[in-house]
Amino acid sequence: MAISSLIYLIFFFSGMSGLMYQVVWVREFGQIFGNNIYSASLVTSVFMLGLGVGSFLAGKFADRKYHDQPGSGLKFYAYFEFGIACLGLVIALILPHLEFLSATISAYELGDQGWFHLSLSSYLFRYGVAVILLIPITLLMGGTLTLLIRFLVRTELSLAGWHIGLLYGLNTAGAAGGCFLVDFYAIPQLGLFSTQLLAVFLNLFASIGAFFILHRLDLSDQVKSPPAIVSGAVDQIKNKKALLLLLAAIFMSGFAAMGLEILWFRYLTSALGQYRIVFSLLLFVILLGIWLGSVVAGFISRRVERPGLLYMVSQLAFVIVSSATFLYFDERYLFSSETVRQYLINHGPFTNFSEYRLILRSVVYLVGLPSFFM
Repeated sequence: MAISSLIYLIFFFSGMSGLMYQVVWVREFGQIFGNNIYSASLVTSVFMLGLGVGSFLAGKFADRKYHDQPGSGLKFYAYFEFGIACLGLVIALILPHLEFLSATISAYELGDQGWFHLSLSSYLFRYGVAVILLIPITLLMGGTLTLLIRFLVRTELSLAGWHIGLLYGLNTAGAAGGCFLVDFYAIPQLGLFSTQLLAVFLNLFASIGAFFILHRLDLSDQVKSPPAIVSGAVDQIKNKKALLLLLAAIFMSGFAAMGLEILWFRYLTSALGQYRIVFSLLLFVILLGIWLGSVVAGFISRRVERPGLLYMVSQLAFVIVSSATFLYFDERYLFSSETVRQYLINHGPFTNFSEYRLILRSVVYLVGLPSFFM
């Protein structure tokens, strides 16, 4: 098996572990903080913040190290995966003890409508706990993709779109598999703690695999400076205003994508009911769509040398299809919460995949095509 194929394989399992963590964290923070919608928003926001900041910091670090150590990207990727495994184990040990702490420090205030609600200090405590626990591990998670990109795109910048698209796509496919695996097998069969241990094992597997590849790899023929074409490409961006506008566009597209994910979750849970499986199937379909979209985009980028134009087309398509699905998504495609409730009364809890079609069909109709362009 080629070295690049092995890298894609271990990154597939790395993506699987990341979403296993996220789904379990949403469940456990839901038990600690109560509301599934708010716990999902909390975990997702902290998760994505860590990924973004970690990716940026790892990029600066990887470029600096590359001058002296051509294989440093893969080496530090192995270190990062080992660090994720260690932190994942620590979080798994801590989370079960937070429920008592949350109940102890929670304070309630009388609202304008006569209902008691959590005080501002209680909300700040919850967010603070999430940030302290999740930011370190998500920073490392965010850096893994950047480090592998720096390693793979050493001398073949012309194939960067394909390499990155395939790498990100397989990582996302693994994430979709991990998301699906958690609720359909791991938690029912293993429980929350053992599921997190399985994710820890996958990170250790990725770390050991990266060290194995590094040991087998001959870096003696690699240049010890960034490829000249990289410098040339950077020199072409002389208009700082244009660069800032590009970064703003990318930021806003990510903001819209994650905001829409939470909106989809609220919409589907209000229509189908507050079932944990709704969140898992939503993430599964979104990640599946992102995987297919990233692979297709990487394939197209090898043949069409207009990445800026293609980016604009994909964003326009995302706006059109996401708006259309909301406008034309009605009872023809959406099973009502009453339909799901009656099914559960008549048949008992969902026990196999064929029964999840009640929810999966609705999720696919609403989310499938927009997530592809996402």
